[in-house]
Amino acid sequence: MAEVTEVRLRSWEEFPLALDQLTKSQAAKEAANGRKLSEPLFRGLGNSEWTLETTLERSVDAFPTETLLSYYRRIARSKPVVESLINRSWDEIPEWPEFDKLLQDESANWIDRILSQNSAIYQYLVYLRHHGFPSPILDWTASPFIAAMFAFDAMDRAATNVLIYVYVRDSLQSFGSDAHLFIAGPYLRTHPRHYLQQSRYSLCVQLRAERQGHHPHVDYHFLSHNEALIQNVNDDLIVKIVVPASERKRALMQLDSMNLNPYSLYGSEESLIRTIARREMLFKRD
Repeated sequence: MAEVTEVRLRSWEEFPLALDQLTKSQAAKEAANGRKLSEPLFRGLGNSEWTLETTLERSVDAFPTETLLSYYRRIARSKPVVESLINRSWDEIPEWPEFDKLLQDESANWIDRILSQNSAIYQYLVYLRHHGFPSPILDWTASPFIAAMFAFDAMDRAATNVLIYVYVRDSLQSFGSDAHLFIAGPYLRTHPRHYLQQSRYSLCVQLRAERQGHHPHVDYHFLSHNEALIQNVNDDLIVKIVVPASERKRALMQLDSMNLNPYSLYGSEESLIRTIARREMLFKRD
């Protein structure tokens, strides 16, 4: 089971101290286990009551019935439209029948092998995720300060606290039969904001094999990260850093002085105007 710790801060100034403690906790766990842990991944949530949800989970009724094969059929059908509108070709992406065959041929292995050997698939998934297509991928960042910017930037108006979720994965991965987590990054050929945001991505699935005739047909069901991360069989480290919502202005001002703002992380005209407006409307005292 993963080790879960909640750290409640009284002010934004305590955030670096919490990160120092995280480094010490990771070092202690590595010493106790006799092996390294993976790099910490961070995700900012605009309300500490929110859970880890993908955009696919939030897209009405799609998540409970969607599987990897049914989802892949949808994004494969959408590919010609995407290619036409952005003038970019995704020729390396297998068509749906070929992808189905890959799953069946590699049924003795996890989805990792298919995605590792066909990196264009994950790159296409990440591209769609960055541009608003409901996605089973959850995005993280390697920077705790970028995660904090996202938490305060998209803070829920009703929030009492925001949350910076920290996931430190055990480098020795052993999986149960019911859940599997695949993490990709940092080196992907995708949208520039991937590098601006120091992004990483996770996909959580469950293997399902249903008999069709004399042979099992392999597919994967998407799982909730919120449950799978905590209930998995690995010796992971999870830290929930809770920061008062009242610290929003102070945090955003300091992060902006570090050049962490909507424009530096998105690079669009809309994010530029939002950054300018925040400096004028929120940061200035007059």
